[in-house]
Amino acid sequence: MSNYNKKDGFTNALKRKLVTAVLSSLLFALMFSLNAGLEFEGDGFANLYYLNFMFAVTYGVITSLFSDWLSRMISRRTFAYEIVSLLFHCLFGSILLAMSLVSSSSFFLIDRLLAKVKIGWPSVFAALAAVVLVFIFMINK
Repeated sequence: MSNYNKKDGFTNALKRKLVTAVLSSLLFALMFSLNAGLEFEGDGFANLYYLNFMFAVTYGVITSLFSDWLSRMISRRTFAYEIVSLLFHCLFGSILLAMSLVSSSSFFLIDRLLAKVKIGWPSVFAALAAVVLVFIFMINK
């Protein structure tokens, strides 16, 4: 494989993982912001979303890239690669126990679903801009 293809593969993975961080944080916050009465709590949602987003966009993206790379080194078969990668995602995600394990599992699932979609830089910038705009709106509320 040439250096160009390796660089292109890394760039595509990075774009996908940044969008995955936005979407998995949204899913995580939706899951945990519903209280027992199934009422939506807006402040709790915003706090959970941005806290999870900060971890997902930094620690999550880095460890996910590392997990995929390490899984590729360990196993060449697709099924085994996916299982090993899931185990590494769960291992790195268990750092803060149950809630971060849920976050890492949703990150892995969304990442694998987005692997079938071509994501360009405009999509990544749009997703990150939406996060910033909603944050500004929530602060000024």
